Formats: sequence, C-alpha cells, structure tokens
Amino acid sequence: MNEGAGTKLKSRVYMGVGFVMVGLGVVGIPTPILPTTPFLLVAVYCFARSSPRWHHWLVTHRVLGVYISAFRERRGLTPGQKWRIAAAVTFTLLLTALLSPIWFGRVLAVFIWTTSMIALYLSRTAQPDK
Repeated sequence: MNEGAGTKLKSRVYMGVGFVMVGLGVVGIPTPILPTTPFLLVAVYCFARSSPRWHHWLVTHRVLGVYISAFRERRGLTPGQKWRIAAAVTFTLLLTALLSPIWFGRVLAVFIWTTSMIALYLSRTAQPDK
C-alpha cells in the first residue's frame, strides 16, 4: 500500500469515528446515562485530523458547539443544563427505584441519585453571558 492510500484510509477512519461520536453525543443530550461532552470532544479530535469542514461545522454548531466551547473555556455547566441533568437523573433513578424488584436495587438507585446530585451541585456553574 502506498503512503497516499494509507493517509486517505486513516482520514476516512477518523471521519467515520467522528460521525459515530457525534451520533452518540446527540443521543446523550436527553439521556442521563450517556455523557454528551466526551463523545463530542472525540468527534472534534477526529474531525481535526480528517476534515476541516466537519471540524468547523461541529465547533460552530448552534447546539453541539456549546458543549465543546464550555469545555475548552472551562466555564462549567449553565444553570439550565444543571436543571435538565438533575431532572433527567431524578426521573430515571426514581423509575429505577420504583420498578426494582429487590431492596438492594432501590438502595443503589438512591445512592447513585445522591452522589449524582452532590457532584452536580459541586460542579462549576457557568456565569451567564452579559
């Protein structure tokens, strides 16, 4: 295999992984179990190595770009994001606790909810833009 073909293959692999990561990141927005930001960061990394066009699209995207810029600038979560996360985690773990057939499942759900809320409360809150 010549070097040009290897570079082209590597670029295509990076781009494919980037699109998969964007898909997982989008699924993670409403899903409390699946994190959004790590998947989008991997996608940005992959697109930076494969396609300037898709890299620019992701970084400047109206919804997805917010997660990336907040991470890059170490701003933290907005109050709205914290409320949405808290609501989704509370709903999911309350449902888990109510439907768990064993007491240990209920205790575990309460423990996970408590630690999640503490971590969310202690995480940095982004200051509103002026």
